[in-house]
Amino acid sequence: MKTYANWRGDLDDYLQVGDEVDEEMVDYFLNILPPACWTSNLVQTGEPHHHIGGRATYSTFRREGSHWYYAGHCYRGQETPPG
Repeated sequence: MKTYANWRGDLDDYLQVGDEVDEEMVDYFLNILPPACWTSNLVQTGEPHHHIGGRATYSTFRREGSHWYYAGHCYRGQETPPG
């Protein structure tokens, strides 16, 4: 499991799609800016990471049961990276 406490530097260097993350990391991204998307099973950062085809993508975390996973950079409201 990847933890907020162990994260240093760039998020893309620390996380790979599918990595399990602790709830503290998800809470961090909920609290630094208003999220782009926030449901019971999906959290997307408030700042776009980049744009693909004119659409913004966001760092995305998805929940399965009681576990959170990094889903990569996804369009708003989605949990699968484009392409």
